[in-house]
Amino acid sequence: MIYSTEPTITLSMIIDAGILSPGIKVYSVMNKQITGILNSDGSITLKIKDEIKNFPFPSGAARAIENRSLNGWIYWQVLDSGEYRDLGFFREIFSKRNK
Repeated sequence: MIYSTEPTITLSMIIDAGILSPGIKVYSVMNKQITGILNSDGSITLKIKDEIKNFPFPSGAARAIENRSLNGWIYWQVLDSGEYRDLGFFREIFSKRNK
């Protein structure tokens, strides 16, 4: 098994660095009508079947919507300067700034 020596980057780290802001809307790559809110701790809050649920990780939030295992870093997007960019885009920005 190969283990990464790279530190794990979390959404809360990206928020703390000022790259993304809490309260920003995230959109499903599959259906832009499916949205959530990014919280200051890096979790994502969704409304599913009239129930508000909080997910600590983007992949868990994606799985709750699609009922299958997905990479939340590419499933969730943010509207940034008129373009939809996946969360992985912002993770890359963080990674480059902190090398």
